[in-house]
Amino acid sequence: MEDVDSNISPWQSLNRSSAFFPLLFLVGLLLSVTQPMFRYISGKSISDSIWPHAYRTLLWTMNLRSNIFEFTLLMSVLVFATFLVLQRQLRGQRNPRWANVIGTLFLGGLSGFILLFFALDVYYLRGAFLLLPTLYGFLLLSLLLIIGGFPHIPHRSEPLLMSKHVLHIVGVFFAAWLVMPGIPALVGIAPSPPSAPEIGYGADPGPFTTSMNIYPYSFPQEVEDIREQTEADVDFSVYLTLPHLPDDIPSLSIPLAVLSHGWGYPTYGEYTDWISHLSAKGMAVAFIQYPSDIDPVIDDDFVAVDEYGASNWPHHVYRALAFEAAFDEIEAVSFGDSRSDFVDSVLGVHTINPSHMWLGGHSLGGAYVFLSLYEAMERGWGNETLFLDFESPWTRPNQVELQPNMSRLPDSTMVHIAQGIDDMSVDPCYSVHHQAMFSMLPQEHVLFIELQSDLYGFPRLVGSHYLPTDSVHDTLADWGFYRRIDAQADWVVARSRGDVITESWAYEHLIASPLLTNMGQWSDGVDVLPLLIHHEALLRNEKFSHC
Repeated sequence: MEDVDSNISPWQSLNRSSAFFPLLFLVGLLLSVTQPMFRYISGKSISDSIWPHAYRTLLWTMNLRSNIFEFTLLMSVLVFATFLVLQRQLRGQRNPRWANVIGTLFLGGLSGFILLFFALDVYYLRGAFLLLPTLYGFLLLSLLLIIGGFPHIPHRSEPLLMSKHVLHIVGVFFAAWLVMPGIPALVGIAPSPPSAPEIGYGADPGPFTTSMNIYPYSFPQEVEDIREQTEADVDFSVYLTLPHLPDDIPSLSIPLAVLSHGWGYPTYGEYTDWISHLSAKGMAVAFIQYPSDIDPVIDDDFVAVDEYGASNWPHHVYRALAFEAAFDEIEAVSFGDSRSDFVDSVLGVHTINPSHMWLGGHSLGGAYVFLSLYEAMERGWGNETLFLDFESPWTRPNQVELQPNMSRLPDSTMVHIAQGIDDMSVDPCYSVHHQAMFSMLPQEHVLFIELQSDLYGFPRLVGSHYLPTDSVHDTLADWGFYRRIDAQADWVVARSRGDVITESWAYEHLIASPLLTNMGQWSDGVDVLPLLIHHEALLRNEKFSHC
């Protein structure tokens, strides 16, 4: 017997050991958290380490939300398959060992995802997501029942056996607890949010159709030299979108809008809804791709400063050079005798007039509205009408040479600084300090707007960082974001045409009025939580006194 045992390999020995399945579970658990752990070990902060998984969590939830029937069908199939396996076990047929091995690995991996979800829920999501924990609960329940069978207390009272079964029972009850909050949504009895407006602001983009053309541009070699590999394949360009205007339109010129994307997100396809709502109102929209993921040389004695909404990182200086080059490209292809054939073919006798401007951006691109403003003021653009839209803005440059000349702001300047109340990426202190930069303007024209998360029905409305992107275009975005974008564009276009009636109507949607703050009703008549409007938030609101 000893001779036989001596021929057993270490793998066979482990396979026969009571520790085999706990080790499998641990391997699955570690695999599920490998990416955030690797990012943290490589020097990323905790928030940066978890960010890719946080974004995936958001996308998974949005996909589940938009495919509720398929989700319900899948869960029904899963429950039926689990029932069949349990029937086999009741007839005395045990699972193949390979099936338990695979199931245990999946159980470990699923447990890791559940742990990550609860970590995100505590720090970021705050109970806003419903279907993802429901999915995790269904999967956990099925795996526990398939591997461990019906929960029961064993007849034998050995401590190891008892602890195993108690753990199994606790896991089954925990899985049921995860599932239960999502049941009303699955069976269709949870109140539903309002649909997108069918007419007016927030409805489908209009009244004009649009066309887009791409213009690659070159920035200085010093910027090119510090591009990171993550953006090495990006052909940095200006995406110019133009409206198709009828010949009898009362104005021969249209305003110019410039939009900048978030950090590491030079993806035109994530901002097409935003661009369409602007351009379809009658604006030329230039979407600027700029190199956000760059690695400049930083001196050893450099001391980072990030206060009052601004920072001294040298990255700002290099990105500002790219913005200057992008604005040069916009000017070259859009105006005068040098304008491109595309602009000629779409606009015909109409021209683009940058005296009436809209400038906006998202996240880092939101903070870089200040760079766009600098370029516009230096070129004499936006000198008659100017709307500035900062969506979830991050840190702006504090370098003296990059500060826009605020004395050149026209009297007709309006500012929206908006952020989801459950933004998981950017602190609202940046927004309130950005608002303070416009203290020279009438306070009713400079709004800090918070989009509240409403967790009342299903789908829950989540004031997240990504509301302005196509991936997270939901009801909250329709009512809290796209309605504002339509009104902003209408106001700028109406002023460029001298259309005082439309200008006045749009204006009422842009100040702290019920036309702006109302967010519709849930299907049972309960009002959706309104937008929160703050004037001079840094000085007047105790909520932001710590900023």
